[in-house]
Amino acid sequence: MRTGETKNKRKFAVASLDAMDSDIESMPAAPFGALIVVADDEIALKEYAKIAKRLLESGCAWATLYAGGKRTRKLHDVFDKAIVDYQLKKDPDAEMMTSGEPEDSLEEAVRDAVWFAQPTYGDGYADLLVLVIGEDEDKLAEKAEAFAKSVADE
Repeated sequence: MRTGETKNKRKFAVASLDAMDSDIESMPAAPFGALIVVADDEIALKEYAKIAKRLLESGCAWATLYAGGKRTRKLHDVFDKAIVDYQLKKDPDAEMMTSGEPEDSLEEAVRDAVWFAQPTYGDGYADLLVLVIGEDEDKLAEKAEAFAKSVADE
């Protein structure tokens, strides 16, 4: 697992998963933010509901989503439905906000996760988990790590 610190002093960890059910080495302390990078068009987006549930159970309070274009909007739908289902079936107080736009590049998604995907009141999230899932996950994890270390506020 790659680790580092962003320019706004958030600690981050980059985890690569080659399959949906792979173990995530470690989760940050709750509450934390996450950046989900979908690197494989072959995995059905509905499968990402499992990741949303795992993040909710671990205390993720904000997930920035990146699926390289139009699939990002569909990924939002999957995450938002998984969040509501979790609230209805398991914990009505569980919360996770989502962000990310279909037109965003990976660099823009990282900037959103690092600088903007935080609560507007109260303390920000000290930790950020970058989760890269699918083909060439290691290459994308390296890019995400480099962006997280270098991206500056607008």
